[in-house]
Amino acid sequence: MKIVIVDDSKIILEVAKDIILESDLDLELETFIDPIKALDFIENHDVQIVISDLIMPKLKGTDILRKIKNDEKLKSIKVLILTSITEEDILSECFELGAFDYITKPFSNCEFIARIKNVMKEIELMNKLAVKLSEVEKNHKKILESNEKLKITQAQLVQREQMAGIGQLAAGVAHELNNPLGFVVSNFTILKDYTNVLLELLTKYEKTSDFLDDEVINAINAYKKEKDFEFIIEDIYELLSDTKSGLDRAKEIVKSLRSFSRIDNLKEYSEYDVNEGIRKTLIIAKNEYKYIAKINLNLVDIPTIMAFSGEINQVILNVIINAVQAIKETNRNDGEIGIQTSHTDKKVIIEISDNGAGIKEKTINKIFNPFFTTKEVGEGTGLGLSICYDIVVNKHEGEMNVESSLGEGTKFIIELPIKHIDDEIK
Repeated sequence: MKIVIVDDSKIILEVAKDIILESDLDLELETFIDPIKALDFIENHDVQIVISDLIMPKLKGTDILRKIKNDEKLKSIKVLILTSITEEDILSECFELGAFDYITKPFSNCEFIARIKNVMKEIELMNKLAVKLSEVEKNHKKILESNEKLKITQAQLVQREQMAGIGQLAAGVAHELNNPLGFVVSNFTILKDYTNVLLELLTKYEKTSDFLDDEVINAINAYKKEKDFEFIIEDIYELLSDTKSGLDRAKEIVKSLRSFSRIDNLKEYSEYDVNEGIRKTLIIAKNEYKYIAKINLNLVDIPTIMAFSGEINQVILNVIINAVQAIKETNRNDGEIGIQTSHTDKKVIIEISDNGAGIKEKTINKIFNPFFTTKEVGEGTGLGLSICYDIVVNKHEGEMNVESSLGEGTKFIIELPIKHIDDEIK
């Protein structure tokens, strides 16, 4: 422990030095007759204790005390005032400035050592307390980190349960729709054949009109005109065509639901076609964007990857819905969402952009943080993008980045490695 004694009396300094050297105190002693030099030394060395005379020609003890206590780096130094003055107002000023104690002149060996021992004990206790506080802070930090990890883990578990639930619901809906849809498709095919037979038979009947009397022919023609028969014949084919389109669309939706859910693929990697995943997801999300934004697709030939297909579909769906919501905020009627794919030797790249509201610069670095949301209270959990980030980065060893300009739009870039090592599945 380093101690500095400042006094304009050489005798006092020698006496103090002798007392300390004869004691068993573990101290490194420096003495100064010049208070300015003493202060310079204190500012540039690791000093724990300063004993300063109160009345000196260049600087008073109160000046040294004031400089020490007003300096953030020095304020922890314990200062004892060495004085022959016992006026209470002067001593009171010293204590108000931050003095730890005072020693009266002339001092006895016993008192001098006792005062120094007291301050050394105080420093040791403060050091022990600082160590304990540091340990408490570290433990507190660990607890906070563990709590955050627990929150994230809990959020991930909730999200995955929700994803599994959504997948099961989608699979159930697809299964329930598939059976009646199969009947309708089958019956429609038969109905179409029957319609063709009836129309062909009707055509043959019309060819026998030469054998009918005029009264019957006129009655038939009047009925055909009343019912707009020619339009009905023409419209039957239109209805059949539209109905077939509707059934094909329903079949495609059911197929997409089954492909989108893929409950079995939530548990293990499987071969995944990113372009096909995007197309299937757009079918599921159509009701969200159809009145809000036009979809601009630019899907190039890319290799398949090994992935948890259901989870990647969820990521794509989440980003598309975010884009829709960003466009909604602008109240514009020319919303556009661009989706394009590309690849390198090692990864496939998905870029999803929108011309929506954009993201503020001060929040763009926080959007992947758990529980961060720009929505109003009660409207968002802030889990969506953090879970997406976890799926892409942690689970698939890919990258997920965002670029945005406020008022111009946002682009999410998702990069997924083409190959995975089976024993590294998380």
